[in-house]
Amino acid sequence: ERFITYYENRDKLIEKNIPVNSSILLYGPPGTGKTKTASYIASMLGLPLITARTDALISSYLGATSKNIRMLMDYAQATPCVLFLDEFDALAKARDDSNELGELKRVVNSLLQNVDSMSKDSLLLAATNHEQLLDTAVWRRFDYKLEIELPDQEAIIQMIDLFTKNIETFDDKDKLEMSSLFLGLSGADIKEIITKAI
Repeated sequence: ERFITYYENRDKLIEKNIPVNSSILLYGPPGTGKTKTASYIASMLGLPLITARTDALISSYLGATSKNIRMLMDYAQATPCVLFLDEFDALAKARDDSNELGELKRVVNSLLQNVDSMSKDSLLLAATNHEQLLDTAVWRRFDYKLEIELPDQEAIIQMIDLFTKNIETFDDKDKLEMSSLFLGLSGADIKEIITKAI
């Protein structure tokens, strides 16, 4: 909500010479709702969500990945949208990895330059399940960082209500018992179990 308010008031910030960086990094275990959060933010701002597949951006040809990133960023700058880079660690891996060749360093440099040159109207969301792999310089490029953790018991009870809505009703005792069994699972896992059970 703070990020949405920040984005909606970016013109007021610019008037006061406050730098605007409309980007947010979502990180946490798989299945916790990072992609859903990106959809929610786009929906709240009334902007289309453009999801970039990192496997389509990465090329085995020298220099082609950097070119693909630049073309994608140029598109996002020309078209008001929320650009969502999922599996972000594939593009923004630490440059000090001894197993990587020089091409990775060029890709990360290109990515950082493109993020820096984004306009105030562009909105960049990135998500990773492996935040420890990200280059340290990448973290500084995101004003907002949001860790999305595994759901707690209260959130799990809300998920049980959501995923069984209009199909099954459980009393509070049943929901409490089920939520205890679901502790440690992601939202995606819980949804799958409930859907299979139904």
